[in-house]
Amino acid sequence: MDITKALRYSTLPFAGLALLPAEAVSADYQTCLLKQMEVAAPDATVASLKAICSASLSSQPASDESITVPTPFEERVAVETKTRNELFVISPHKPNYVLPLSYNNTPNTTPYASKKFPYDKAEVKFQLSLKVAVAKGVLSEHGDIYVAYTNQSWWQAYNTAISSPFRETNHEPEIFYNLVMDHDLFGMKVRDVQFGLSHQSNGRSGDISRSWNRMYASMLLEKNNFYLHLKPWWRIPEDKKKSPSDTSGDDNPDITKYLGYGEMNMFYKLGEHNLSMMLRNNLRSDNKGAVQLGWSFPLSDANKLRGYVQYFNGYGESLIDYNASVSRLSIGFMLTDWL
Repeated sequence: MDITKALRYSTLPFAGLALLPAEAVSADYQTCLLKQMEVAAPDATVASLKAICSASLSSQPASDESITVPTPFEERVAVETKTRNELFVISPHKPNYVLPLSYNNTPNTTPYASKKFPYDKAEVKFQLSLKVAVAKGVLSEHGDIYVAYTNQSWWQAYNTAISSPFRETNHEPEIFYNLVMDHDLFGMKVRDVQFGLSHQSNGRSGDISRSWNRMYASMLLEKNNFYLHLKPWWRIPEDKKKSPSDTSGDDNPDITKYLGYGEMNMFYKLGEHNLSMMLRNNLRSDNKGAVQLGWSFPLSDANKLRGYVQYFNGYGESLIDYNASVSRLSIGFMLTDWL
């Protein structure tokens, strides 16, 4: 079995891409990695297996084939390749994190004015995002269809005066087609493209109901430890409400005025530290947008949790705040990262 065939095509939280070309590693290195994967303990890391093989091969006479150690990004591919078909494993889609210390200096109280809830500036923010392949080899050997679900919540955990409610929860089920690629473009590698359909809603009714449906396309590009993810979208139109109290019709007809028609994500792997930045802009004269900065870092060699610091500024952090500018700093733990 050629391990490069197993590693070559796989999925990631933001894209189901392929990264390891067949010529990337030597035959001896492939054999060593495959053997170590078969006999390794369940909690062994890919990095430890690589170290074993590198040390073993370095003591042997050099062969004609050069040894290229997989990049940190390829390590993630190897892990997902190994686990994607296991019965009790569900792959992450977007990052999964818990931020117990999340502080918003300018909370948006307008949607709750009629209820007069005294919401705290400090709350807990967390995100759960999962995906599963439902069809493989569609239209192409490397084309797969996935369904995914992302839950993002803002919990007033410290606000015991009003029984610590969940201030806002956004649900986003989606279905998308992912096509693995390996093409050069402007000095970068196009690793995959996606075409999907997304529904996002806060599951509320009445004057605090928010939802929208989108069709989107995306492209992931790679250069060394830098990754660029471009995701334009088109909002599926909805009927207008006949009156403000109408339970049917568009709850937020001006949402693209604030969230625009797409977003750009950038990721950089700096040793064991991961840096990320998300940018959105409505590209109008009445300029509105958002930026989100992220930094995840290891807490200890034995702990799979990573520390995570997140800063958000702008419109659309949540659906209830889509038309209100938010400035939030959050600190906590990351379970799975982009890289």
